[in-house]
Amino acid sequence: MHIKGIGINIDSPTIDGDLDILEKALGNFQDIGFDYVEIPVHGVDAIFKGRLNWLQTRVITDILKKFKLRYTVHGPNLLNLMDARNFQLQKEIFKSGIEFTNAIGAEIFIYHSGKIPLQVEIKGEGIRQSSFLKVPSPKKIDRLKKIEVKTLQELASFAKDLGVTIAIENTSPEVEEESLWELSKHINNGRIFPPSVLTSQTPKPTFLREISKYNYGTKIEELVDQVKKIDRENVGITLDFGHAFLASKYYHFKFLDSIKLALPYIKHIHIHDSFGKPKVSYEEQDINLIQFGIGDLHMPIGWGEIPYNKIFRILKNYNGVLCLELKPRYKKFYKYSLEMVKELIESTSNNHKLKKISPFSKNDY
Repeated sequence: MHIKGIGINIDSPTIDGDLDILEKALGNFQDIGFDYVEIPVHGVDAIFKGRLNWLQTRVITDILKKFKLRYTVHGPNLLNLMDARNFQLQKEIFKSGIEFTNAIGAEIFIYHSGKIPLQVEIKGEGIRQSSFLKVPSPKKIDRLKKIEVKTLQELASFAKDLGVTIAIENTSPEVEEESLWELSKHINNGRIFPPSVLTSQTPKPTFLREISKYNYGTKIEELVDQVKKIDRENVGITLDFGHAFLASKYYHFKFLDSIKLALPYIKHIHIHDSFGKPKVSYEEQDINLIQFGIGDLHMPIGWGEIPYNKIFRILKNYNGVLCLELKPRYKKFYKYSLEMVKELIESTSNNHKLKKISPFSKNDY
């Protein structure tokens, strides 16, 4: 495997626009030995109501130049080209994100795949306990996906002129939202009870193939299909293995086969670990879920159940950046995680079996 380098994400809530914290974090990452750092454009306050703040960007760029690191850029978490209510603003934010990527000398701009914002629709209805909610029709989903395709084709041309590649990231299942939609199929022909009126008498949801279509990026097959429709050389996939593993357990598709399917379109990679058990409530925090192995935990490699030894064999010809995407609660293990990735690369290059070291084995420590 001949990669460009190994990176680490900066947690946007930790930075929260404080560029002194950004500078300190970059120094720590360089000392640990990372080659790349993924900068969240929203975490550094670079975009204001769709427009790039060039003064702020200049200050950020001056900070980044102090280090020997290279950079990738993560777009805002709420960036969504299938958000019909705010479409023009979303497009402006996307364009500013591309400009920021170019301004700091980065080549990759990561965008979470589009989805119909069900929670916004639910909250926007001003519902009463006895009322119902409409959910997106297949026609609406297809229409908004086509809009995303067309818009990304336009943005790809703009990005190409600036030397930027757009990498669409697969997402993890939004179990709470999807459960609501699933119930609607059983209850009222496309209408849905608000959560406050659901009772033990409510029919138990069953798995439906079309559930994920409002959030197509949870299915690698559908993400690949969308990228094919965009059909631009500088538009591909950020494959997030943690998200794909969670989705494979929830939607019952073959995890390793999905990686093989995405392989020709992968432009960037996110690495972290979990146990493949999605959480069902937005209210519950990691501190209450880790003991049960629930959630998109973003743990160091080897702490969960994702088979990275098999994944890296599939990736043996990948030549982009490998970016660790870990939560700050694991910051004491950044160096450990970097070494684990290096071991995986070495095992792939030399075709020798990686020694499995588990943090849960007392004899290894």
